[in-house]
Amino acid sequence: MTLFELKRKLIETGERLEDPMLEARVLLSFLGFSPLRQIADKDEEISETVAGEALAMMEKRASGYPMAYITGVKEFWGMEFKVNENVLIPRPDTETLVETAIDLYKENDLKGDILDLCTGSGAIASSIAKELNRDVKMADISPLASETAKENYERLIGRKADIRVGDLFEKWEGCKFSLIVSNPPYLTAKWCDEVDEDVKKEPRLALYGFDEDGLGIIRRIIKDSGNFLEKGGYIALECDYRQCSMLSKLLETEGYSGVNIKKDLAGKDRVVYGKYNG
Repeated sequence: MTLFELKRKLIETGERLEDPMLEARVLLSFLGFSPLRQIADKDEEISETVAGEALAMMEKRASGYPMAYITGVKEFWGMEFKVNENVLIPRPDTETLVETAIDLYKENDLKGDILDLCTGSGAIASSIAKELNRDVKMADISPLASETAKENYERLIGRKADIRVGDLFEKWEGCKFSLIVSNPPYLTAKWCDEVDEDVKKEPRLALYGFDEDGLGIIRRIIKDSGNFLEKGGYIALECDYRQCSMLSKLLETEGYSGVNIKKDLAGKDRVVYGKYNG
């Protein structure tokens, strides 16, 4: 089978997908066939082993399994993160949270530690650490997710990760931070049922936010955050655009000032932040 024939077979196998040609191109690139090679060397003979592996991967993808879990990697903030079924797949929208965190730290001349709650793959913490050239501490309730975050952080940042396994602030008693960031679970039970099939393959622990409005975990974070923020420190949280106004009110009720909302790449409200006044 030639490379061209394999690509055509992959497209046929993934015909139920929204863009089977793109999916085939991504799979072949992952297997070492660059986009240029897919064109220039289309008559190259492909071994049965490689062809079989590619087709098996596409069949899995066509069943609704996320591409990032198949390849085991996902690009975020210009870096390649290892991902698996234990962590949420990093999404471009979350880069808004990274941008907000970096701006808050620089523009307000913050000096203290940074904490990333519900870190998952460690994508947010690693990206902030890279841009600010300072370590970011991490927390996650899942031991398996924490292992992935630790591996990503130490591989990409080149320094030892400080990550603690526990329920939100549980393992950080007595610590103070200049900045707390989090992309916590915030989907409602209904939204979890309505998401795309590939999203349903991601860990529900990282998606479902509890309470009818999905803000159960965020309420806990905001309520307890004052015990862990320095006076003049900031908190920045990602949520769904339908929740931003509610989240803003929650911060204001807890005494945060300068509460504001940042939009994501699609122009939708995505990140809410505020200043802790002690």
